Amino acid sequence: MQRGFLRSLIGFSILVGFFLLTLLNVWQTNSAERDLKEMLQRMDTLEKALENGNFASESGPSGPSGGIWGAAEPDYVTTALSDPNNQFSRDNTNWLPSGAKQGGTLNLKFGSDPKGFNWLTENGADVSEIQAYVNISVGAYHLKDVTKYRPVLAYHWNISDDKRTHTIKLRKDFYWHKPNVNWAGGKFDWLKGTHQVTARDLEFMVEMMMNDQVAGAAPLRSYFDELESFEAIDDFTFRITFKKPKYMQKVMVLGLYPMPEFLYAYDEVGERYEPEVIGKRFEDHWYNPNGIGAGPYTFTRFEPGVAIELERNSKYPLGGNAPERIVYSILKDQNQPPRKLRTGELHLSAIQPGQYRAEVLEGDADSPFKNGKLNAGEYWSYNYFYVAWNADKPQFSDKRARQAMSHAFNADLLLNDVFLGLGERCTGPMPTVQPYYDRSLDPYAFDLEKAKALLEEAGWSDTDGDGIRDKTIDGEKVQFSFKLVVYGSSNEYKTVGNIFKEDLAKIGVRMDVAPMEWANLLKKVDAREFDAVTLAWVSGPPVDFRQIWHSSQADLPKGSNRVGFRNAEADKIIEALETEFDEAKRKKLAHAFHQLLYEEQPYTFFYTRKTKVFWQQELNNVWFQLVRPHINPRPFYLGG
Repeated sequence: MQRGFLRSLIGFSILVGFFLLTLLNVWQTNSAERDLKEMLQRMDTLEKALENGNFASESGPSGPSGGIWGAAEPDYVTTALSDPNNQFSRDNTNWLPSGAKQGGTLNLKFGSDPKGFNWLTENGADVSEIQAYVNISVGAYHLKDVTKYRPVLAYHWNISDDKRTHTIKLRKDFYWHKPNVNWAGGKFDWLKGTHQVTARDLEFMVEMMMNDQVAGAAPLRSYFDELESFEAIDDFTFRITFKKPKYMQKVMVLGLYPMPEFLYAYDEVGERYEPEVIGKRFEDHWYNPNGIGAGPYTFTRFEPGVAIELERNSKYPLGGNAPERIVYSILKDQNQPPRKLRTGELHLSAIQPGQYRAEVLEGDADSPFKNGKLNAGEYWSYNYFYVAWNADKPQFSDKRARQAMSHAFNADLLLNDVFLGLGERCTGPMPTVQPYYDRSLDPYAFDLEKAKALLEEAGWSDTDGDGIRDKTIDGEKVQFSFKLVVYGSSNEYKTVGNIFKEDLAKIGVRMDVAPMEWANLLKKVDAREFDAVTLAWVSGPPVDFRQIWHSSQADLPKGSNRVGFRNAEADKIIEALETEFDEAKRKKLAHAFHQLLYEEQPYTFFYTRKTKVFWQQELNNVWFQLVRPHINPRPFYLGG
């Protein structure tokens, strides 16, 4: 009705105007007819915008508003994707089907409070998930083929013949979201206005990444050790050059993302930071409790212990954002997700193995997890779970002691009984789904007698008869006693810790289980203030070991080599792998590295997880990405 009235009103006004123009001057007839046709076309466009929910009342440049399927592709993008030298190719898989409906609030869950939302300084998988919806990267893998790359912020990507220089051209229709600040009182008026994403925002991101004052960027910075230069050639062209080519440089350039200089280079009153301190100010920036980007969803709210809320960005040019709002309830009690799936308060959630046992394997026949009321699926991911041994602690400095810990860890029992077989044992520093994984290596067997013998070889014995092994180190008797930090919200890992504790006690080792909430756990790990910790690494298809295993990363603040692993032979393999582009040779090197870590046991490698997911009937088009975030709401839509 509203559209019909709008058409009638505008049509009537046009006809009256046309009539008056005709009376005034007959020779203007042809011009007026063209005006009439053009105005009617504009009216049709306006009505379509109303139908798609894309009518914006904001003034000033608004960017595209192409609905949940995105805006029409600019001609320069179409032309660029036909260039054989372009590393990007067209991805014919769409986020949404043609029948998708816009609207509604999608209710999901988080298991803990993130520490902050500065994408560069926070490295947790939880924050990177929010980043995937709020911000954008240069490009990404094809949705169904991880051997190909699709354009996102950039549309053309050229690599020089010597593989050293990457030149990327950016689209001109991306705009930064409105900062999430308190606009009352005028304090933040200096942030007002429309801010276009430019190559300078990419340049600023790399500047901060390479700034040693930004400790949180250390893991990412390790991949740019051969960086020679970078610059914004113009507003929409960025160039980065390396001293010598490495395999992972291509992947890392693909994953570069802009950071808004207009925000992060300034203090709360709009004064620009001095160059000498900008890195430190960026690390603890006043805006870090909030997120900002130019992606399909805007960051609107974070209430610790309650929720994170995102709203649909109607101006996002690439679409793939059907729900009007995404609300992540922060559920620290892991028993809540199944209950909230039952009541419909959550649309979708993965469930823990213990919950899978209770709800599916042992649940009543009329349980929504079994009677079809809830849909079900699963996915394998690029992850592996482990127990990390801090090699800087005297108990774990000798590989024989670490091997003993692995033989005392009853991994098969834990995987089958605690994690219900939802996974596969792994033996080295990559998930079992990784093509370079060496399947010739058998998992360490549970063998307490072998563990005892190894501890004796390493010099750990019970010299005072108190039941706990000890060793004299630098003239001081040290007991083999330690704490295992586990994720406090995981009942499974608390069970793992308690079973492990009982087995270790049988061989004269005292272990205390220390449950800890996620944010505090990460702080302890970043500061290296732990003896041992249960964690997981989530990766992507490329294989590279520098960030986690190279000796150069062992002493970096907040670096990923958290266990202090230092091994000259491992460093040689890592460095050879970095500069090797032949896939067969890369696989051989990866196997050699896998075998070395299998011997050294810096981690007790546990398993690669298979995740069970359940969702409501009203949630449509649910499928899981090949890379993280595997549960990505961009394909989802609500309604029939």
